[in-house]
Amino acid sequence: MTKSETELALARADVYRFLSIAFGYPDKDRLEILHDLASDLDVSVGLLPYDMKEEFTAFAERIPTADLAALQPDFTEMFLTRMFCPCTETTYGKNSFNQPNILGDISGFYKAFGFIMKDDANASYDHITMELEFMSFLELKIAYALDQTMEENIDISLSAEKRFLEQHIGKWTGVFGENLAARANEAYYRNLGLLLSKFMGSELKHFGIEVDSRIKELPKSDYEGPVDCPQDTGTQMDEPLPLH
Repeated sequence: MTKSETELALARADVYRFLSIAFGYPDKDRLEILHDLASDLDVSVGLLPYDMKEEFTAFAERIPTADLAALQPDFTEMFLTRMFCPCTETTYGKNSFNQPNILGDISGFYKAFGFIMKDDANASYDHITMELEFMSFLELKIAYALDQTMEENIDISLSAEKRFLEQHIGKWTGVFGENLAARANEAYYRNLGLLLSKFMGSELKHFGIEVDSRIKELPKSDYEGPVDCPQDTGTQMDEPLPLH
């Protein structure tokens, strides 16, 4: 395996991690982290054979001028209260009718690779931040295996990555991103939605994966019930299962 393949894996890991952080609750610290990461991510985006430079630049330019007083209510309305743009896999398509099995399958991926959910993240396994963070985690494992020429580990991690793309994150995030781009009040989130859709579409194309295009955006919801803010909840996975 060549060094360039390792660099590509690291670049993908960077993009997935950046997106995962971007979908967390917006506060001053998070915006500062994103601003710092965006400078370095420009290199990673340039390494990938994807036409996503325009979408990345458009979003990155929004970060330093983002207004928290406007972002926070938009985040709450889009993702938590009225849920104009649900951010969990099991709310798309027919997944809501099979939620326990889907969550169990995602949990199995996390356990098999020793992925620990972040303390400051939403507790749901199928939350956008969790699935993006897991893909970043997998890419780091792939990069390490490539660098160390660990052929068996490369095959295991690549196989898992493709299956997770096909069966989970790749099935709904394109629609989720388009939905966000169409419904968000703030340009920050509209640009973020476009960036996510472009990146995930490029990933699927790169790996030759076709997903069910029949998944459509959800109708607007008027739900006003209680919610848990993601910065106030968290959980930790059970002990990881061995890969073999």
